[in-house]
Amino acid sequence: MILLADDEPAFQRLTGAWLRGLGHDVEVAGDGNAAVAAFKAKPADLVLLDLAMPPHHDPAAGLALIPAFAPAAVVVMTGHADHALALKAVEAGAWDFLAKPVDPDMLRVVVARALERARLAREVATLRAQVGAEEVMGLVGTAPAMAGLRDLIRRVAPTRLPALVLGPSGTGKELVARAIHAASPRAARPLVPIHCGAVPAELLESELFGHLKGSFTGATADRLGLIETAHGGTLFLDEIGEMPPAMQVKLLRFLNDGSYQPVGARAPREANVRIVAATHRDLAAAVAEGSFREDLFYRLKGVVLRTPSLAERAMDVPLLARLFLRRASEGRASFSPDALDWLAGRAWPGNVRELRSAVECAAALAIQGAAGTIVVAADLAFAVGDTPSESVVPAAPQSLEEEVAGLERRRIVEALARTGHNHTHTARELCLSRVGLLKKMDRMGLR
Repeated sequence: MILLADDEPAFQRLTGAWLRGLGHDVEVAGDGNAAVAAFKAKPADLVLLDLAMPPHHDPAAGLALIPAFAPAAVVVMTGHADHALALKAVEAGAWDFLAKPVDPDMLRVVVARALERARLAREVATLRAQVGAEEVMGLVGTAPAMAGLRDLIRRVAPTRLPALVLGPSGTGKELVARAIHAASPRAARPLVPIHCGAVPAELLESELFGHLKGSFTGATADRLGLIETAHGGTLFLDEIGEMPPAMQVKLLRFLNDGSYQPVGARAPREANVRIVAATHRDLAAAVAEGSFREDLFYRLKGVVLRTPSLAERAMDVPLLARLFLRRASEGRASFSPDALDWLAGRAWPGNVRELRSAVECAAALAIQGAAGTIVVAADLAFAVGDTPSESVVPAAPQSLEEEVAGLERRRIVEALARTGHNHTHTARELCLSRVGLLKKMDRMGLR
């Protein structure tokens, strides 16, 4: 919604009708007090504020109103064409300014940019709140599939049921196991992970159940198994589909009665362990073909959780990418607009793991300038092997004029990205006039 605060009835009528014709919801106020009251009653995304309104008709009083409209974007309007006053307005929190009489084309551009800025601000606020609330679980995302997964974890974690986590590689199955453990009554005890496909078949039994000294060549001392280490806590069996058939039988016995026998021992031992297993394989198909025991499959799937592919949660790509970039650069780097478009347009077959690797690589390749490090689309493309990066591969020879023009364009793009496309702030940062900046942007096709 747009709040139009101006004391001229003709301007209210014409501008309000023009904005409504563009499809905007418009509220009108004729003085400062009424504008503040209207905003409190129904907060707007954008406030078009005349600085010289009743009751004081004093631009300084108009400046004092600007903070009352936070967090909306405020665009001040003044008939004085006073750049010093406009600068004070920006310093007071205004997003931009327009001189009266207002040029309709300029108003259209400013309104579109300001509403986009408001939309992005809401999105960032939502994502920040989401990250703050959900990073405790280690599962970041606002997609419905992630919300459903977190809800299921909250309901499953307090129980004693074994859990089977299914999903493609790179989707965070271990994070789910850790979230289940952290939200369970076992959180004070260890979470012990083992990758069933990474341990040789002949050693897997010893790893899980332990062994006694002399039980086989090389067993020079007694050794506790991971099951005993996880007593009272959680054992995470990653890639359970890779477990050899002989070990499947012994694991099933432990799941049935809680007893196990270390290699070389004659008496069984007991352990209280919750099992969380995970695999990217289709276990039902493995059961059908005979490579995975049916009884073990049904024993493991006390509850089944599925981690969505990144294609199923594409809306989370910008959030995850920013999170990985912040961690990789310690908060010193940001994405250019073309980089965010590139991220959103890619399929990411390797899921979150591939996205994280690409962002970390691109952060290392990005050029660091006086204004900070900006990761551009070429850096990301190079990181995933799609195309050479301009940042690391020498470009074809350019004339001095072409090189200067390219540098100028990149400086403007980077400044626009940092200021959220605020033309006034961008012009100030680049030591240009606002009009001069707009002319350059027009010439470069950046508008």
